[in-house]
Parts: sequence; structure tokens; C-alpha cells
Amino acid sequence: MEIQNFTNTFLDGIEPGNKVLDLGAGEGKFAQMFLDCGATVTAVDMKPPAFQDPALIVKKIKIEDFCASEEGEQYDLVFARNVIQFLDKSWVYETLFSWIDKHLVKGGIIAIETFYQDPEPAFAHPMRSLWTLPELTSFLMNETQLYAKELYAKQFDHIGFDMSGQTRKFFVTSLIAQKIN
Repeated sequence: MEIQNFTNTFLDGIEPGNKVLDLGAGEGKFAQMFLDCGATVTAVDMKPPAFQDPALIVKKIKIEDFCASEEGEQYDLVFARNVIQFLDKSWVYETLFSWIDKHLVKGGIIAIETFYQDPEPAFAHPMRSLWTLPELTSFLMNETQLYAKELYAKQFDHIGFDMSGQTRKFFVTSLIAQKIN
């Protein structure tokens, strides 16, 4: 149920014509949801969506390389679900979050869903970076950052299927914040 609440919270904020960046888009389930809301979507992943849509911009690239190469594009929503735990934590702190800050419009929304501990049973390779809600909140919501309006924040666990179809217990951190400056 909490995952549905997270999804509904950011989908309710998308308006036709919005520009959405889907980091770690995978097969494009969420990219399609954004498109259905009338948004123009940039989907970034090493294995991005294969479907065609005139409002879908596919970037088959690592997130680190995308952030190093994209200059001036501005987005109304930056969506990063189940992706930052696979990236180096110091790179996320030092590079990704500041890149997002530069490319998110005033009033724009950042939606992050990640893990605060490895799932049970654990994956064959442990996550590179785990994020508790206090960590995400303290970084994105402090006085030196520009995100001060929290729209949704939860840390919870749930039973679900991984990408191979195996049942696991996941430990999830979700944060949606609006840029106010």
C-alpha cells in the first residue's frame, strides 16, 4: 500500500506538458505512466524502454555519464525509483544531488525511492549505498539545500517480487520533496 501512496503522490503532481526525467527507467513502466499524464519524458538507463512514443526521449547511458554530458535541460519532475542504491553514495551526495538541483525548476519535484537495508533474502551482490529516511531528509531538506517542502516521506518494509520473480522482503525509503527556491 505504501508504494501505491508514493506513486499516487507524484503522479498527482504531473500536468500535461511537464518535463520528467526518469533515472533508471528500466523497461519504462513509470515512463509510460508519465506519458499517460501528458508529460514529455527523458528515460535514462543502460537498458531503457524499447517502446516508441513521440514524447519519450530515450538515453541508453549510465546515469553517471548522463549527468556528465547533459548541460542545460530543465525538468519539472526528477524521478529516481530503485536506482540510487546501485550508485556510489559519495557520488550521489557530491554529484547527482547537485546536478538534480541545477536541472530541477523552481516548484519542481524530486521523487526518490531506495533501500535502507539489503533485502531478505539478500541479493547476490550487496547494494552499493543504502539510504535511511533521516539521511535523505537531512541532505535534501536542510537550510543549505533548496528543497524545503516535503510532500511525502516514509520508511517501511514490504514483501514483493524482484526483477527475477523471486519473493523478497524489501526495506524501502521514500521521499518526495518540492524545490521552493
